[in-house]
Amino acid sequence: MKKVAFITGSSKGIGNAITELLLRENYTVFGYSRTNTIKHQNFCFTEINLCDLKEIQKIYFPTFTNAEVILINNAATIGEITPLNRKHEEDIINEYNLNIVSPTILCARFINSFRENKKMIINISSGASNSAIASWSTYCASKSALDRLTDVIAAEKHSNLNIFSVHPGVVDTQMQSEIRKTKPDLFPLSSKFHKYYNNNELENTKVVAQKIFYIIKNTNQYHQNILSIRDVNIN
Repeated sequence: MKKVAFITGSSKGIGNAITELLLRENYTVFGYSRTNTIKHQNFCFTEINLCDLKEIQKIYFPTFTNAEVILINNAATIGEITPLNRKHEEDIINEYNLNIVSPTILCARFINSFRENKKMIINISSGASNSAIASWSTYCASKSALDRLTDVIAAEKHSNLNIFSVHPGVVDTQMQSEIRKTKPDLFPLSSKFHKYYNNNELENTKVVAQKIFYIIKNTNQYHQNILSIRDVNIN
């Protein structure tokens, strides 16, 4: 059976690692992001700004019969790391558009496009969904919303659908670099994230991708919709 994946934020970090892994596993992959470096015969790239609702509304999934399909909502931004009252309103709108509005629209379209297919949705969330982290207002709020969205879709019991919201942990990505560049007076937990980096505690994106692929292959092992990567044992 043909296997097809649709991945947002396929150009960097976790999204890039998942894209490359699935291509090695003979998936046909459709990537959506602003930039791209992947060249593969089974990869179809769409340049798009997922902060822009007009662009999001142009996404339509091609039809595949007799295929297993996966949507991975990976694209996200932590936004400007600063107290809420210092954030620009346009930035607040863009951050929510990318982190929760875009995944919500894509989930709905994906379900409607593949009613008869065996399908899966993986939303890349964060442990920040369970925490109140100063200067991460839109990130914490939108990731919390993404977890609840996942729970609601699961409760609706759509035909042939498995859905998970995955917390990847503290991963060595560009986002972590942005966090470390933030001045301590704007981000009180700055020293904590410097310690993660200095103590080599950041997880490799390829390891995270392998664990997400393990979830894809072993859905029956998981009976909850919100998963932490640290609880996924691939050994």
